[in-house]
Amino acid sequence: MEGSKVIRIIGAGPAGLTAAINLAKNDYKVIVYEKNADVGMRFHDDFQGLENWSTEEDVLTSLETMSIKASFFCRPIQKGLLYGPSSKVQIESSKPLFYLIRRGKSHDTLDYSLKEQSLNLGVKIMFNTCAGEKDGEIIAIGPKKVCVIAIGMNFETDLEDSATVIFDDTVAPKGYAYLLVAERKATLASVLYKNFDEANQFFGKSLERFKSLLSFKIKNPTKFGGYGSFSIPRSAMQGGRMYVGESSGFQDFLFGFGIKYAIVSGYLSAKSIIEKVDYDTLWKKHFLQQLQASLSNRILYELFGHVQYDFLVKKTGSSKDPRKFWMRLYHNSIYKKFIYPFALLRYKLRDFKSRPVKHGSLLDKT
Repeated sequence: MEGSKVIRIIGAGPAGLTAAINLAKNDYKVIVYEKNADVGMRFHDDFQGLENWSTEEDVLTSLETMSIKASFFCRPIQKGLLYGPSSKVQIESSKPLFYLIRRGKSHDTLDYSLKEQSLNLGVKIMFNTCAGEKDGEIIAIGPKKVCVIAIGMNFETDLEDSATVIFDDTVAPKGYAYLLVAERKATLASVLYKNFDEANQFFGKSLERFKSLLSFKIKNPTKFGGYGSFSIPRSAMQGGRMYVGESSGFQDFLFGFGIKYAIVSGYLSAKSIIEKVDYDTLWKKHFLQQLQASLSNRILYELFGHVQYDFLVKKTGSSKDPRKFWMRLYHNSIYKKFIYPFALLRYKLRDFKSRPVKHGSLLDKT
């Protein structure tokens, strides 16, 4: 393939822009089509976690390898509070468990940073342009189904920088609730894997639970909602097009961490073009086993409920290195390989019931 060939990417999220950056650095002409007026329009400058526990290599080192500069708000999180239905632990890791980042269109967000890095390399981004999937070589259009939702609130607060997570079906059915604080700004959310129609009620319960655990003030609150989807496709290609990020369902089944999968899959799609290597071969080699392990984790998490939540909390708290304990969770052991077919069947049935949505429609309901 000639370096002068124009590569068209549909979607200007982390997956699409990572692909664009790597292609541009290798002298390809790149056009990105984005239906919204700017990047990060799905988000509201809320705090999110860039997961750092599933692989030995630090995720920031991985980003550098993939030509991504960490020129965005990025705080290493090495300690935090975990609550189960009947347990509580303070954890601390020698290395970051995750990096606190911000998503949206503000200047310090991951999305804005990737946009600027792309533009500086000569990538052309066509905003307010609806292009069909058949118009691109790389498809990065985000989730197509609702398999998990998050409903939350950004606000100013008097709390110190902190990270607190609750695993309890009474505040987040089969999911979790979190409170992330940095520089007197906070994001509080409930992540639900079922009972979507009761999202507002569960958010209210999450808010009350956090207020009972931690005394804090709320100023200038702004509510938000979002959704995600999961799948493990046999192929992430269709009609010669490569599907990256959530458009192919690449996301951690257990807790929904998908930013790293988006970036890595975007990078691999570019690598496929540059090095003329099969895209399916690349992503399966890099993270198929992790995805499978996360699906097995999800089925165990759901089946054992509160018993499993307390087990995770207590085991994390008693581990000498919480990061290594969580890394082991994503190792595709013989036991997890055994239960994987059952987990896959369960989720195929659930995905069948998941309804396709237009971006933003879920936000209107929440």
